[in-house]
Amino acid sequence: MKFIESIIRRYERKYKHKKREYKTIHNQPKKDEVESKAFKCEEEVIITPKTEFQKLIETHEKYQKLLEKKNNELTIELNQLKNEYKHLKEVYKKREKEVSHLQNEVERLQNRSILEIILEKLTKRKAIEGSTKEE
Repeated sequence: MKFIESIIRRYERKYKHKKREYKTIHNQPKKDEVESKAFKCEEEVIITPKTEFQKLIETHEKYQKLLEKKNNELTIELNQLKNEYKHLKEVYKKREKEVSHLQNEVERLQNRSILEIILEKLTKRKAIEGSTKEE
């Protein structure tokens, strides 16, 4: 942003044309300062008092600090959500493995006959009874 700090000169000019009197007022900054800042001819500019300009700068700086603070908060929240997502993804994979294992077990049990299941339970029971008798 280009700006100049200068004192405004006010020029009044009175002239007559066809028996009428006219008065013009010109407000201009010092010419040498304007030329040194490379403003172009016919370029639109805004002239404000210095105090108002300083207030605008302060407001802009406060707004920028607020945006930086909000950006930091949102970055922290984003990182937390990413960590939570990773954790939930791991939990989901574990649960998926458990479900897959249980589905395989159900299929294995469905493919067996009732006699095989009863015989397996009896052999397990005998093995347990045998181990308790030995002790």
